[in-house]
Amino acid sequence: MEQYYPGDMASNPEDHMTNSIIIKLSIKTGDESLVEEQLEGLFRENGLNVLKSPSQNDPTIRFLQVYLERNPMETDQSCVVSSGKDIRDLYEMILELQGDFEGYKSDVSFVAQLRKKKIVSEIFPLHNKTDTQALMKSWVSNFWGKQPIYAVNEYFGTDIATYFSWMGFYSTSLIFPCLIGLTQKAHQYYNPEEQISWVSVLGVVVNFFWAAFFLLGWGSINDNVLPWSREKNSKYVKRSDFGPHGWMPQRGKQVVSLLVTLTMFILLISTSYSLLKLDYATKETLITNNEYPNIPDFITKILIYIPEILLSVTIIAFDMVYTGIAERLTTWENYKFTNTHGNALMAKLISFRLFNAFHTLLYIGFVLKDLELLEIRLMNLMVVQQIKSNVGEVLGSDMRVRLLQVLVSLVLVSFLSEGFVVSVEKLLAACGIAVILFIVKKLFLGKLRFPKFLKMFVFVKERRKYESHIEKESQSRDYDSTYLDYLEMLIQYGYILLFSPVYPLAATFALANNLIEIHTDAFRLVKMSKRPFPTYAAPSKFWQHGFTLMTICGVVTNSQIIRNSMVLGQMPFKRSIFVFFVIFLVAYIGVRKFFKGVERNIEHSFTSNKKD
Repeated sequence: MEQYYPGDMASNPEDHMTNSIIIKLSIKTGDESLVEEQLEGLFRENGLNVLKSPSQNDPTIRFLQVYLERNPMETDQSCVVSSGKDIRDLYEMILELQGDFEGYKSDVSFVAQLRKKKIVSEIFPLHNKTDTQALMKSWVSNFWGKQPIYAVNEYFGTDIATYFSWMGFYSTSLIFPCLIGLTQKAHQYYNPEEQISWVSVLGVVVNFFWAAFFLLGWGSINDNVLPWSREKNSKYVKRSDFGPHGWMPQRGKQVVSLLVTLTMFILLISTSYSLLKLDYATKETLITNNEYPNIPDFITKILIYIPEILLSVTIIAFDMVYTGIAERLTTWENYKFTNTHGNALMAKLISFRLFNAFHTLLYIGFVLKDLELLEIRLMNLMVVQQIKSNVGEVLGSDMRVRLLQVLVSLVLVSFLSEGFVVSVEKLLAACGIAVILFIVKKLFLGKLRFPKFLKMFVFVKERRKYESHIEKESQSRDYDSTYLDYLEMLIQYGYILLFSPVYPLAATFALANNLIEIHTDAFRLVKMSKRPFPTYAAPSKFWQHGFTLMTICGVVTNSQIIRNSMVLGQMPFKRSIFVFFVIFLVAYIGVRKFFKGVERNIEHSFTSNKKD
């Protein structure tokens, strides 16, 4: 097994509290102070240790650190000091505690009742400093080494460890479509009159083989190689704020949520198509008809690119707005278990974000049939998506960071759109602007005082009183879940595969992004977010099915693009789909036979080791 050495554990006395859970209390009256004492006494009666930690900035806030004292020098943990399984068991123990107190039900979780009354405002596990320091060294800042997946599994749980293992495999496999795309781009460079050619057709065929290798290769690793793949523990974690549904049943709340989501779909479609019409009208007025010849050229360029930029920024705006709406709706629906709550939230986000990402591309490619505009749109979307992801993960998700995402997206999309090609000079100029803005902020803006209504637009840190480690961590953002990370990669996979003849450099952009994103995701988990409650269960195959479905959609879209380009002559639509589907099926069956042989060898090795 991969070894993980956290360092000199005896040097840090806090490591004796290896597994700690923080309960944040909001105490506003004397009666609630009595509840705090009752809760503390209940924990001690059940063998749990408790430390009090008042807030330094808000006298109504209290923190209870609940922990099981252990000597780390006597543990047999070879990976981490703070075991995720112990954290989860401690959390479930806390939720199951019941107390016979006046005004509270004796047969219901006391903590859950306090959560409903807003006295317990938050529950989260505390990061272990020794483990986070070791993970920063062996994972976050280790750009050229292997990921410490075993340590990640022990500390964060199977769900997160599986995602990063999958991310490494997916990013490595992108080398193949990168080489294919660079070959296609080289051919287009020397033959600019042929945007879609026989080289593009061969690229599509090879991409189908790559897609089959990616899908089946990960399925084989997921089922046979990962150390936790044979675990069948699917124990659900209860939500601490679950309670009665009130006058409206859960099914009725789900119907209301569906209506709200459909309304957001209508608003998105109206906005996108209005901007597309504005784009065509602007180009027709200023370029085709030249109705305003006296306007300077640089102003004409700005006016032309405004609709394209707004189309790209629309994705960020609608994603931010709908994500907040979906989170509130899912909480209102009131699910009992964390997994059902997460599934309901992801059902909303997946449907909306996939539609948000692809509806304009499909309209441009198959209704307008404008491949040049489709290439520009794909390039802009990938730039905006990558900025939105990496900037937000490193800097946070407050309004100032979101504004930075939009501004950087505007700058880069403007540079990339001009001339419809990626220019080194334009990228260097964009990086130079970003560096200059950062230096100006550090030298001049950091000491200025701004009115409150301007603070959301200017990056000024508010000075706070001394805060304890617990209070600082309580202000960290919650880790969303791996669902959003998988969803981001599913959208990226769609950009690569659905329109590969139009924008062959998509895989190169994706690979460069993923090499950075693995470490930004790790940094977000270790330093920027609260420690999530770990889960230990066999990896879900939900996303494997999602990527398979996206691949089948890629067969349809690529066959239609090739057919419209007339490279294969006037081939009927049904025949073109049939031909490309047969090619993908042959690739899938061939790669499947290869991995079946590999799996038999792995199973034989596993059985032999088990007998020994």
